[in-house]
Amino acid sequence: DAPPPLPKFSSLDVRVGKIVEVWEHPDSDKLFCEKIDVGEPEPREIASGLRAYYSVDDLKDRSVLVVCNLKPAKLAGFPSAGMVWCASSEDKSTVEFLDPPADAVPGDRVLTESEASVVAAAAEAEDAEDPDVAPASPNQMKKKKILEKMAPALSTNVDRVAMYDGEKLMVAGGTCVAASVAGGNIS
Repeated sequence: DAPPPLPKFSSLDVRVGKIVEVWEHPDSDKLFCEKIDVGEPEPREIASGLRAYYSVDDLKDRSVLVVCNLKPAKLAGFPSAGMVWCASSEDKSTVEFLDPPADAVPGDRVLTESEASVVAAAAEAEDAEDPDVAPASPNQMKKKKILEKMAPALSTNVDRVAMYDGEKLMVAGGTCVAASVAGGNIS
């Protein structure tokens, strides 16, 4: 039997974010607590297990990719309303942010190359139907385990470009790239 089809990438609400505030979690030596501008009226509070790889100064004012349609979860007692995406080497010795293009701004949505081109074509055509790129709700994400099903198809290619099922992840007309992790996992 063929495996079930992968969920479409646009099931995820991945957006460009900018870390506006960051501090070490007082009760966890693995977690940072961040306030991240993802284009909403208030920054989101998100916890990330990145202290083994980065310092507070590395995170402040950094652009990142954020999965925004996850159910809020408490990490060591800190309510986290999203997940910062990183690329990691197979042995997890290297974990690094996926960088959006320089001209991407907080709130810009990340899509696959084909989804982005459909959205761009629909924006140019006056009578085009709206492309179906609405993200799943946080409840659907959890209940249908959408991110878990997508995880094996999320990676960086040999050029360090973020990919989903063989397609480049795009935002603001450019790709999302890891600094050094080629052929790594995205989580």
